[in-house]
Amino acid sequence: MGPVRGTISRTFCRYADDGNIYVRSEAAGQRVLDSITRYLEKTLKLRVNRDKSGLGRPWLRKFLGYTVCSRKYNAG
Repeated sequence: MGPVRGTISRTFCRYADDGNIYVRSEAAGQRVLDSITRYLEKTLKLRVNRDKSGLGRPWLRKFLGYTVCSRKYNAG
């Protein structure tokens, strides 16, 4: 039987270090990238690696080693 609830204090830190946001145009992508970067850095006090952040067509970018488009558009 486990410990009685409330008797053990635990601290959890959950985070995601990868993510994708999809928009219709490059201009919208730049606006969203700028605003989400500002939010993460100013409000949440997180560091954003600008070398790894960027814009691109979904079939040209990888997410956790995968692309998210159908095979006929997959560039590799």
